[in-house]
Amino acid sequence: MKIGVALPAQVAGVTRRDVLGFAERAERHGLDSVWVLDRLVYESLAPLPLLAAAAAVTERVRIGTSILLGTLWNPMLLAKEVATVQRVSDGRLVLGLALGAREADFQAVGVSMKSRRRRFEETVALLRQAAAGRAVDHQGAVFQIHAGAVALPGTAPPLWLGGFVEDAIRRAVRLGDGFMLGGRGPDYARETVPLVRKLAAEAGRDPARFPIAALVYGCFQADAESAVRVMSDYIQAYYGRLIFDPRKGSICGRAGEGRARFGEYAALDVDTLIVVPVTRDPDQVDRLAEAAAAFRQAAK
Repeated sequence: MKIGVALPAQVAGVTRRDVLGFAERAERHGLDSVWVLDRLVYESLAPLPLLAAAAAVTERVRIGTSILLGTLWNPMLLAKEVATVQRVSDGRLVLGLALGAREADFQAVGVSMKSRRRRFEETVALLRQAAAGRAVDHQGAVFQIHAGAVALPGTAPPLWLGGFVEDAIRRAVRLGDGFMLGGRGPDYARETVPLVRKLAAEAGRDPARFPIAALVYGCFQADAESAVRVMSDYIQAYYGRLIFDPRKGSICGRAGEGRARFGEYAALDVDTLIVVPVTRDPDQVDRLAEAAAAFRQAAK
């Protein structure tokens, strides 16, 4: 199982030093990837510019969106941005996409939530056309686009689609190159991962070749109860409610807690685990790397 870390794009007061420190430490400590979450109507940093910055200070780690709200974009502008990040990162980008579910985000860009499913499917189709580096010809219910090439050839990233309902999984196995589970903890993963594999097989996909990534929130501290409080405050602020029990659905405590949690996801054959720290302290990456090293040593 590969282990990555999310940059603290949604943490209050985040700075250039914080995000680049996360990326540099992930590279130095041998983590596999660096990711960014997406939120529009929120005090946070935008994913694609942030990944371009992370690409500039790293050489090896994969970079990705976990996830990008693809329905909020003009597909051709998104294709241009994605192709640019893919080129400047030397092909390290994984583009995680999902519909989005917050009315405020759609209102902010003047997009109706009612059309989001069709809009999303057409966006995926247009991204694939544009990434081929050829002219785009699309006549859809939402977009009618006839344009010359907008992206450099050879810049198509894998598309890992996300969502929380069965329809989202069916869409992912039909249109995507992988699936991304939200950060609701191991219990949610135990329910969802087998369903992803089942639906992938039913769609004619080889489940063994259809990657599954999962998010898990983390707060590495010596005092587990203090970590639980920090986690609870963050989740409450970000989601407006607690969407899981921090003691069961996240990593709160020392590196040993992380190692045990990694084992739960590895037992499900999750391909990539993305740890989302809830503070902007780059030392969180050190603790995560310590837990990852212990997990890998125990797995030998």
